[in-house]
Amino acid sequence: MISPIEAIALLKNITIPFRTEKLPLAKTLGMNLAEKIVADRDFPPFDRVMMDGIAVKDITAPTWKIEGILYAGEPVKAIKKIDGAMEIMTGATAPKGTEAIIKIEDLSIEKKIATYIGKTPLAKGQFIHTQGMDAQEGNILVKKRTKIGPVEIAIAATVGKAHIEVESKPHVHIFSTGDEIVGLHETPAVHQIRSSNVMMMKSVLLSKGFKANSSHLPDSAEKIKANIDKVLESNDIILLSGGVSAGKKDLIPGVLTEAGFVTVFHKIAQKPGKPMLVATRPDGKVVFAFPGNPISTLTCFWVYFLPWVSGDFPEYAEKEIKFLPKASADLDQWIPVENGETVAHNGSGDLINWSKADGLVWQKAGQKETKLPFIPLK
Repeated sequence: MISPIEAIALLKNITIPFRTEKLPLAKTLGMNLAEKIVADRDFPPFDRVMMDGIAVKDITAPTWKIEGILYAGEPVKAIKKIDGAMEIMTGATAPKGTEAIIKIEDLSIEKKIATYIGKTPLAKGQFIHTQGMDAQEGNILVKKRTKIGPVEIAIAATVGKAHIEVESKPHVHIFSTGDEIVGLHETPAVHQIRSSNVMMMKSVLLSKGFKANSSHLPDSAEKIKANIDKVLESNDIILLSGGVSAGKKDLIPGVLTEAGFVTVFHKIAQKPGKPMLVATRPDGKVVFAFPGNPISTLTCFWVYFLPWVSGDFPEYAEKEIKFLPKASADLDQWIPVENGETVAHNGSGDLINWSKADGLVWQKAGQKETKLPFIPLK
């Protein structure tokens, strides 16, 4: 049995099975690149003028005779005479033979004769953004898995990427398990309960943009394996609620082994949610199996699965809590709180009283402090 901290460390090493899709560039902000962006030519693609002014062929000439004008977007021109100059605009291509650009503020121009009046000595190459200075054709401009921001959008547009490959969210299938569970629209017998865990997880995932479907598994190893095999044909992650503890009908661990999964961990030193199991398969498929009690499923789903699949285990802010129970000697506890006070409840099957909670606090084994990490639930 491992600690919650050890469980989180192991989860961080499990690759999220992202899918990829090609989207219009304008719709990819905030997503992760699934391809690298490569320079399709030199950047800049020509010797680019950085200042309005004149381009000169010889910076040592006492004056320069302006031979013409060159705007941004016009084909390159040439300065003909050694003491010649070309009036130039920012963004234009430096004329052939240009030794430097002199900005307009440092010039006196009368009758097309330019004289330098600046105080700083002229330097060869000044105010010329040389071809290939930023990147050369074939260079990687943005690495794969980079989060796409405004600059990345601009770079992709610069190389002509109207559509780009991005990571899309994994497809998730959620199973409830156990013969005691019936559907929402069914009338349960005295010994049965309606399925709440699946609806809770599915609603959260759908709200976060995941494709999530759900179904139920009976207490039959053969049927469990058949359903898991079928679902994995079109899904990347399976979430299971129930059947993961140590009872005679807790069949999930054995079935997952038969289906080719390798256990990453099974059982965490925590309350609620001690029997939680996580397993992976060589093809990248991932399973999270939670204990069946509603609050056990909720806690494990909220504390472990959601941060993992989002790629972000946050550092939770601490909050002073009143009326904390005595810390367990060997189990971390996830305690429901409301407005800075613990919520009284009747265990991990008590949805009614837990519904009052606005968050969980993380009380580590043996901890005496009353200021604890707070995980918001609402």
